[in-house]
Amino acid sequence: MAGKRALVVYDTKYGATEQIANWIAEGINDADIRHVDDVEGLDYDLVVVGTPIYNDMPSPRIVDFMDKYRDVLLNRKVALFTVSVPYDMTPERAKRYAGQKELKRLVDHVKGTIIASRAFLGKIDLKEMTELDRISLRIRYFLKGYRLKEVNFTNRDDAVGWGKNLYDLLTRPPEAIPPEPREK
Repeated sequence: MAGKRALVVYDTKYGATEQIANWIAEGINDADIRHVDDVEGLDYDLVVVGTPIYNDMPSPRIVDFMDKYRDVLLNRKVALFTVSVPYDMTPERAKRYAGQKELKRLVDHVKGTIIASRAFLGKIDLKEMTELDRISLRIRYFLKGYRLKEVNFTNRDDAVGWGKNLYDLLTRPPEAIPPEPREK
């Protein structure tokens, strides 16, 4: 059995994934939280991995992390989350957002058992972005037929609630946790 209870690992570009990772750790209540560059080992019962989605892809650092620790993750409870803002997101659609396409890209890098996965909505803060990212994002939105605007769909209650659910799964014996279904 691993040492500490839970670790939340994340990468972030402009802070939304870090904020959600902190809220998830708050819900778990007994979790360490580390930026992916600061992880020194996985002596934990549960490893929660979170990534921002940019250009429809998970963070390369998170993908490298999961590849590096692939064998260790086989023997841990693993939960995954993504943070993104799809081009066509509206407040109405946000209530029904599942983010399955983004999650699948992350799930494909885990060979062990995933006990939970979740797609969270993030934010677009144009003032925080570099000029290059702003221009690139405007072009991508334009090419998809959308107008880029500032939005913030982050939701503390959703993230803390998911963390509490993870804590519940963490305290169950492994045989009592049904694995997340995977698409073939």
